[in-house]
Amino acid sequence: MAAWTIADAWVFTAIEGTGPHDGHPLTRIVAKADAINHAVLLESEFVRAVPRLVAAGLIEAAPAADRYWHTETGRALYDRWITRGGLFAWSTVIPPALEQLGPPQDPAAGWSLPAGAFQRAVQAHLRG
Repeated sequence: MAAWTIADAWVFTAIEGTGPHDGHPLTRIVAKADAINHAVLLESEFVRAVPRLVAAGLIEAAPAADRYWHTETGRALYDRWITRGGLFAWSTVIPPALEQLGPPQDPAAGWSLPAGAFQRAVQAHLRG
């Protein structure tokens, strides 16, 4: 049975915005993920987490437009749980919130980014 991972929680916490108009680009997500966990996300972590979070109704993703954002449900979950411990307590408050949703759904077809998009985002972040 599939289980939520710490990377799923990490990606969820690093995403901001409430729609395509204020969703964040991948470079900003990589930067926030690094800031809150002092490590750079791996592409494999990101491409596994995003479709799980989309299937759970917590985020939306437009990889061709380089935008990712919380749905209303995702924003409510984020706000409710982060207020319990603050942003830097994400690793203790977000995983239990995801687990309360039940097991994640892994899509049958693989989800991917445009070729080279993740590497470009990481390089842009590291050049900062």
